[in-house]
Amino acid sequence: MGKIDKTRKGLNRREFIARSAAATFAASIAPGALLAGDSKFHPIPSSPLPGRAFGSTGARIPILTFGCGSRWMMYEDDEAVEVINQAIDSGIIYLDSAHTYGRNGRSEKLIGRIMPARRKNVLIQTKIQNRDKDQWWKDLETSLARMNVDYVDTLLIHSLGDDEDLAALEVKGGPIEQLYKAREQKLARWIGVSSHTNSQTLARLLRSHKLDTVQMALNVATNNARDMGFEENALPLAVEQKMGIIAMKVMGQDQIVGKYDKFDYATCLRYALSLPVSSATVGMPRREHLAANLEVVKAFEPYSEEQMKKIKARAGEEIRTSFADFMAGHQDVA
Repeated sequence: MGKIDKTRKGLNRREFIARSAAATFAASIAPGALLAGDSKFHPIPSSPLPGRAFGSTGARIPILTFGCGSRWMMYEDDEAVEVINQAIDSGIIYLDSAHTYGRNGRSEKLIGRIMPARRKNVLIQTKIQNRDKDQWWKDLETSLARMNVDYVDTLLIHSLGDDEDLAALEVKGGPIEQLYKAREQKLARWIGVSSHTNSQTLARLLRSHKLDTVQMALNVATNNARDMGFEENALPLAVEQKMGIIAMKVMGQDQIVGKYDKFDYATCLRYALSLPVSSATVGMPRREHLAANLEVVKAFEPYSEEQMKKIKARAGEEIRTSFADFMAGHQDVA
């Protein structure tokens, strides 16, 4: 893990400015508007849930995203389909999957079961992890076929690691070039990257490449210079670049919620949504989780700056360190 840059300032002032700008921008967007120049793409679906601007994409998305990873994979197939349909009907219209989620692409295949009947009701995000420049495009084609779609709304390079990994992405003809190609060929409406291990490397990528969206680990344990530093190092840069920002690992991948009594799901979800993000992706392995998260979102009010400081202080060194150590060896597959 790279050394954290302690010279960067925190989010206090940035948060205030970003939230104000996001609210103004979001209010100016008509839900369901068809974005200029995107004639291949269906209109952005509307949602009854609270929403925010998705960066400078021109879209507005609900603040809760349905995680189609390991937690969704805990259901049997038929129930998984029932739950995701229930989520969509409730207004959770942004679906977050990946090529590697589930055995033999099970996550994308289950999404494919409800497409194309529900295609116009949702925004689909998938992520391609392969670093082999000869295989990356093939994986993308496989993902599209699995999901029974001819494009995804958001296409991400999956799980950016350290600087060596970034170099592998940047080779001539490699994944980053192919990511842009996918957008040019309208196989993706928006493009970006996900990362949950190294905020410094993510910041370097964001400074070097103009992307639409980013997904990063953001929770009560990722906000200090002694840990992964996403809130400190990468988030302000993404806000500055007006990117669509999706928080992930909000509950800490069982390393926070369920492990430390003082942090329940509502606190962790509300904390992430109090940051200048567009949405938070959450895995919901039981039906009651869907109802509980919807309740938090519908009644959402951001924590004050003082409340955020107290939550960070409560996280303490133990949670920050244990979460960072866990994520250092975590493989983001389901």
